[in-house]
Amino acid sequence: MLDTKTPWVMFTAVALSFIPVMTMYGPEAALIAEAFPPRLRYSGASIGYQLASIIAGGPAPFIATWLFASYQSTFPIGIYVVICAIISIIATALLPDYTNKDISTEAHYDEPM
Repeated sequence: MLDTKTPWVMFTAVALSFIPVMTMYGPEAALIAEAFPPRLRYSGASIGYQLASIIAGGPAPFIATWLFASYQSTFPIGIYVVICAIISIIATALLPDYTNKDISTEAHYDEPM
């Protein structure tokens, strides 16, 4: 949709892309925070956010620019985004499940992650 270069179509594409982003972003804070014991929760979540930004977000514009320059198409960029999404889904699926567990104490944090 962005390839059309029609402003209203591009606006619609960007607006529609925010729907899955916001449905993911809403529960993300709780998902990440519950992976850490209470005394490390803020630092652990913050380090996770910052490392993800550096490792995945930092080089993304350079990779997208290189892909477009190499293939003269946005399709490889879409494949790159899908690969990143698949990696994220796998990583999320591997997180331990804390449903019905008391995360206000440090009792269950002796278990390996």
